[in-house]
Amino acid sequence: MIHLPLSMSLPVLSPLFGWLVGDVKARTILVHGRDQPVGDGFLQAGFFHALRCRFPKSHITFAVSKGGSPYDGSLRAVMAPFIDEVLSDQGFCMEPRQLSPLASRPLGGRQFDLVIDLEKKFWRSLAVKRVRHRIFISASRHFLFSDRWPRQWKNPAHLSDQYMLLLDAIGMPKHLDLPAPDFHDSKCDDFARRLLPDGKVYVGLAPGAGDRGKCWPLDRYYALSRLLLSRNVQPVYLLGPQEKDWVQLVADAVPDALIPAWKDGRMLPEFTCPLQTVALGHRLAAAVTNDCGIAHMLAAAQTPLVTLFGYTNAIKYAPLTPHLKTITAQDYGSKSVSAIPLDAVVAALDDLHVPGIS
Repeated sequence: MIHLPLSMSLPVLSPLFGWLVGDVKARTILVHGRDQPVGDGFLQAGFFHALRCRFPKSHITFAVSKGGSPYDGSLRAVMAPFIDEVLSDQGFCMEPRQLSPLASRPLGGRQFDLVIDLEKKFWRSLAVKRVRHRIFISASRHFLFSDRWPRQWKNPAHLSDQYMLLLDAIGMPKHLDLPAPDFHDSKCDDFARRLLPDGKVYVGLAPGAGDRGKCWPLDRYYALSRLLLSRNVQPVYLLGPQEKDWVQLVADAVPDALIPAWKDGRMLPEFTCPLQTVALGHRLAAAVTNDCGIAHMLAAAQTPLVTLFGYTNAIKYAPLTPHLKTITAQDYGSKSVSAIPLDAVVAALDDLHVPGIS
């Protein structure tokens, strides 16, 4: 294998060296992510599927430095064919002092044939590189600390394609064409059918987000709900645990709206699993969301979406669904999602050309 000194690459040479390196023999693989919110679990599923297709017999470990992973919980069954081991809350790229050679090695000194770091901040990636390894792959500072480099040097726009660039750097072809992760669950589908029975046209509204700075104003969601009702379309509010304080507000403002995940002030236990929201997505004619985890759950159901972006990058974080309209605050000279007018959202919803809502 060809290396530059200290395993550092120059962007202009990345395509050349990417073509020249040979295959990777890896019995053990570690993938590291700083954290993994549920929405990221859906976005990263395609990466782990593609990794398994390239390394069908390898033992693949996913380690998260901060918090847990849905791959070790609500999405475990879905991702089990692609990941053998999940390590939560490992905390080995959280402080610069972890770069010190005097600090203990991450993961108790375990060694891997191949380490792939999903982190971009350079010092965090250097901390991950202290995991004992044979080959290290990182896109930080355009693969400056990586042992291998991709055949293209231009960074893709969408986050999912940036993950795939890491696989391009490894240089391994697919050995198997495995089925993609399947987010269907028959029990969830049956429950969703009971919650949203046949006979109506349903449009989902997801007004929340982990960061409320991403949230389009609630009163505009209310106004959109009333417009949908005037068209004989049933608005369905998708509220997660972080929106508990909004449940009664929505019920008071739009009494005819449905809030299927909540009953008597409590979230139904079925909705602790994101697959239940995916199942609801199959019952929706379309949905309007902020830049949030629920948007990615609905994308897994290929629900037609209108997704609203404020200060976050719409190209990078767009939900992966073929039926998508994005509206950005930048279109209206602002970084605040509140700059997006109601008329623009209604027009985008109509532009999806979904039968029953236009």
